Amino acid sequence: MSILKTSLLVGILAIAIIIVAVAAWYFMQPPTKEVTIVILSPEWEPGKIMEEMAADFTAYAQEKLGYKVNVKFDFTPWGTYYTRVTSIMTAKSSEVDIIFADSQWLGELYEGGHIISLKDFILEDPDLRNAVLNDTFENLVYFYTAYPQGSDNYVAIPGYADATPLLYFRTDLFTHPDERAAFKAKYGYDLPTTLEEWKNLDWVQLRDIAEFFTRRAGETLAGETLSEDFYGIALVLSRDYDYISCFFLSVFWSWGAELWDPVTKNPVGYINSTKAKEALTFFVDLTNYMPPGPATFDYDKVISLYAQGKVAMTILWPSMAPALFDPNTSKVYNVTGVAIQPHHNGTRYTTLGGQPLVISSYSKNKEEAKLFLKWFYTVAYKEYSMRVGFTARKSVAQDPDFLNSKPWARVFTEAVKYAKDFWNVPYYGRLLEVQQLYLNKAVAKEISPAEALDIVAQKQWEIIQEYR
Repeated sequence: MSILKTSLLVGILAIAIIIVAVAAWYFMQPPTKEVTIVILSPEWEPGKIMEEMAADFTAYAQEKLGYKVNVKFDFTPWGTYYTRVTSIMTAKSSEVDIIFADSQWLGELYEGGHIISLKDFILEDPDLRNAVLNDTFENLVYFYTAYPQGSDNYVAIPGYADATPLLYFRTDLFTHPDERAAFKAKYGYDLPTTLEEWKNLDWVQLRDIAEFFTRRAGETLAGETLSEDFYGIALVLSRDYDYISCFFLSVFWSWGAELWDPVTKNPVGYINSTKAKEALTFFVDLTNYMPPGPATFDYDKVISLYAQGKVAMTILWPSMAPALFDPNTSKVYNVTGVAIQPHHNGTRYTTLGGQPLVISSYSKNKEEAKLFLKWFYTVAYKEYSMRVGFTARKSVAQDPDFLNSKPWARVFTEAVKYAKDFWNVPYYGRLLEVQQLYLNKAVAKEISPAEALDIVAQKQWEIIQEYR
């Protein structure tokens, strides 16, 4: 064999040995860990914004955990969201790790064993403990984080802190000299225009305003002849999910009424008290100044009515405000003001909204899910708050950049402290179903307000007794 052939053979053998060695080393290495956590969310703009921001979590997780954690959002329309959540939990499915849960679901989810306690996680992490317990609005700590309410068994952190509905009004109408003069002549006080003036407004005065701006085709409004009927206000009053309850309860609590005895949980004499019946009678009376068919109004309908310039006022969650201020979707985007909801005889409450974040008991990625919660509420939360115009953290609410971030942000910080939640019990859904049905019947004028609340009280008490 020639020296050349021998050298070639030796070279080939050496290369082969190197290849085998490299391959052996490669296959002996532990696999690179990579995790994907799935977040179940309602399908709406705040979720899309959070999905976009969540891409930054991967690098944060890589730094903290030493491996890649991807985030995937699973969106479900609001109309079927509760059903989707309960079906996943009932099946004990591991398909989602983190869930945006309405605050009223915490009892049902925790009592059912579907979500984990975050108590130790929050208390043992200084940054998260400070953010949740020291820098979150006190009423949101109470309603968003613990089950039972007021306990230290923390089962959630604030997520979408869309905590209070706000009032939106047509500034061009409220500042028009002729309209202001006519209103003052008829009712004896001025139309409110500033936030301070709105804060002093009673619900009874809001009804005056709704009555005043309700006009028929051919009449004049702000110096122009109307080609179609115009109305004072539009509210979400359909019986879908919790729609009508969310807007009635702001009135109900402001009238001094309560849903039940806090100890016995008996609603009889509470939800159908004299004050409660007066509140619902007032609320039904407001429908006289709304477009036809108010008992069917859902969010899309009310947003459209206001954005198309057909009503003078509406009340909506701040998460829905972008549609009112977008020139592509609103004819009144540049003449819309934002105000706090009224009080009644000095008492003011607004219905709590928003969805805290919980971790599924069936998740296979609980540690990664916990890290996401910490990242969201301690690292990403200020930017998120700036982008949506609402927040659960007091330090963010005091930041001038946040206050100027959206047309509604400053008013949100004034209103959030009045937010109050309804039941947080495992049988929440059954109580709600009864309440929705009969409140809706009342605004549809199928039954009287007094009869509606008497039926609700009786039926809810029957449900509650099943769980005693």
